[in-house]
Amino acid sequence: MRVKSVVIALLFVGSLLSGCAGNDSENDERVEVLESDLNDSINDYDNALSEIATLESALSEATVSLALAQSSITEQAITISTMEGLRDELLLQHEEIMLQLNDSSENQSTLEMEISTLNDEIEEMSVQISDLTEDLLLLQSHISQLEGTISTLQGVMDGLTYTLNYRTSECPMDNPGLLMDVGYDSGEGLGIEGDGLISYDEVEFTVGECPGNYGMVYNETTAEHNWAQQRTAVLDDVLYFIADDGIHGWELWRSDGTMSGSYIVKDIRGEDCSTTADPDTGEQTEDCENWGSTFDITWDSIFNDVELVAGNNKLFFTASMHMYYENNGGFPTLWVSDGTEEGTNVVYDFWADWDYDCNGCEFDSAGITELVIIPGEGGASDRVVFSSIKAIGGVGEEGYPKGEELWISDGTTTGTRMIANIEPETSSWTDGNGLSQCCADWDGSVPRDMTYKGNQVWFTGETENYGRELYRFGLQLGGGLFLVKDINPGPEGSNPIHITPGSGGIYLSANDGVNGQELHYSQGDAFSTNMVKDIWPGLNNSSNPMWLTKLGSEMLFSAEDGENGRELWITDNTEEGTRMVKDINLGNNSSDPTGPMKEMGGFVYFGANDGVHGWELWRTDGTEAGTNMVKDIRVGVNSSLSWGSTAHWHGDYTLTYDSHFYFSADDGENGVELWRSDGTELGTELVVDVHQGENGSWPWWLTIAGDKLYFTAWDGDQRQLWYYWDNPGPVLS
Repeated sequence: MRVKSVVIALLFVGSLLSGCAGNDSENDERVEVLESDLNDSINDYDNALSEIATLESALSEATVSLALAQSSITEQAITISTMEGLRDELLLQHEEIMLQLNDSSENQSTLEMEISTLNDEIEEMSVQISDLTEDLLLLQSHISQLEGTISTLQGVMDGLTYTLNYRTSECPMDNPGLLMDVGYDSGEGLGIEGDGLISYDEVEFTVGECPGNYGMVYNETTAEHNWAQQRTAVLDDVLYFIADDGIHGWELWRSDGTMSGSYIVKDIRGEDCSTTADPDTGEQTEDCENWGSTFDITWDSIFNDVELVAGNNKLFFTASMHMYYENNGGFPTLWVSDGTEEGTNVVYDFWADWDYDCNGCEFDSAGITELVIIPGEGGASDRVVFSSIKAIGGVGEEGYPKGEELWISDGTTTGTRMIANIEPETSSWTDGNGLSQCCADWDGSVPRDMTYKGNQVWFTGETENYGRELYRFGLQLGGGLFLVKDINPGPEGSNPIHITPGSGGIYLSANDGVNGQELHYSQGDAFSTNMVKDIWPGLNNSSNPMWLTKLGSEMLFSAEDGENGRELWITDNTEEGTRMVKDINLGNNSSDPTGPMKEMGGFVYFGANDGVHGWELWRTDGTEAGTNMVKDIRVGVNSSLSWGSTAHWHGDYTLTYDSHFYFSADDGENGVELWRSDGTELGTELVVDVHQGENGSWPWWLTIAGDKLYFTAWDGDQRQLWYYWDNPGPVLS
């Protein structure tokens, strides 16, 4: 109670003092703000001090129990007194009957019976009195215990105090806050007893939040290295990402939204130093360079970007211990991390001692790629499936490259193995000594477009006999590799893309060699793998399905039918159940439904251009009547949305969280900034304007970790990591 009163008084006095400066209008505004802050703090205080409420409740319950016990003692004492009176009356009757028995021999048997009855009643009464006396003693003992509890609780309440601290490390970089540590000045742990400060283990709980609903997360990038964070993943409500701070190069970082909780996980590459001597003076100088380990790489027109995925207890990512141009190895290989420096290690070096420029070699790879996480269940370890070539220098066949194929790993060297060798090692070549060598595989099936559904990995692979087609690998006991179907018979391949899990099976876009690129559906075998519908009929006319997005048991996508332009379609995997949802831009004009599309509350949100309002936010429930523009954010024919890019450096710029759809948009006044919508026009609003003015911050890499939405944004000087959240308060001032 005392702490609560002190805090409210402190806030009130602070408000009064803060309003003393400035002119009358400024004072009026300041008073309004301070009164609002005071009301907010008082309203939120009961929730913030739940521990004090618990103590007060315990004290109140103990006091009520004491009153009840005291009342019981009073009632018990009255009962004992009444029964003792009755017992005394029985004793008097006993004495009178004994006198009568002594004075007269008549009716002796009757009197003896009465005496026996009285003796029984007196004995029973004595037993009851004895029992009541024991109950009375127990009640007195309980009262003594309650009085001790009350004394202890009162001492706890009296000893509870607080310290106000100005915190920076617990808040984002630009939003330091005033927090109240509540506890006992007892010297617990590293605390000092009686120093007037509540610190370290003395703290029972903390009241207050960092001010504001958003802030920049601390990260010391330099002006030359300010391209911010990329490739995000979440493990245990902590955000992990790749960043270059200008010191360590591109490495693995983490953040919990605070300055102290944002730091590099491990400098994998470390410093490379070389010593040179001046030819004239002999003076030696050391030249050091700290190259990053996590970088996008291109080799012979093959591009692989850095990949980072998280399961329930592990992070897997691609990184290299050496630069790619060094002969001792360099293409990104597989790493695993538990979020700590000591728990971050290379899993398997696929390139040990291999000479990429070896005479006669046709090596063509840019490291591992296509990481797909298989979350562990029931305490089992997370696993990752990926595509890689194995090129380890050695003697004989063991040293020859195995082409790029499907691999799996549990994060250990022994638990890392190839699981599908689709294109075998058949190539031979002549080495630098003129000797014929056999056999190697310089290409492999090059698995791509991987997705995980039903304990199976679905992907495309390329062979000389079938071209690129759809495969699946069952991870369950008794599973294995299957060519799902040679959709385009022969070596040309159907080139499947946009593999998307749906209700009961997999949707994809493929070309069967006759109908062009159309929507297909598969349940994992040749019989069930078929074109859903020839949306744009005619030889090799292609509807080119894109932005496949699941809605209930159906699949939404955009497609071109040759008559209505590119519009929104939906399917239940049958020809008759495949239809255009709505001709949003009438006639043969295209509305170009664009994503990343996301489902929320039975609706899918997407961008579209109806020819009147420009590209704006729309949503659909899969019906024509239920497909409508949410809001004309940039009024008129100008567009508020510039979605559509799937470039690796952008990440996601749409997501759903806590009944809101978050996205980037430009209202024509604030530039491209972070918006959100609850599906209504009124509930569609700008939430963070990072770059003030009309230029915009272009929010990218939207990710939810814990209760915060993280994103990168350009503030006019640098692109850095920010977060947004609905601040629960209270904010102390």
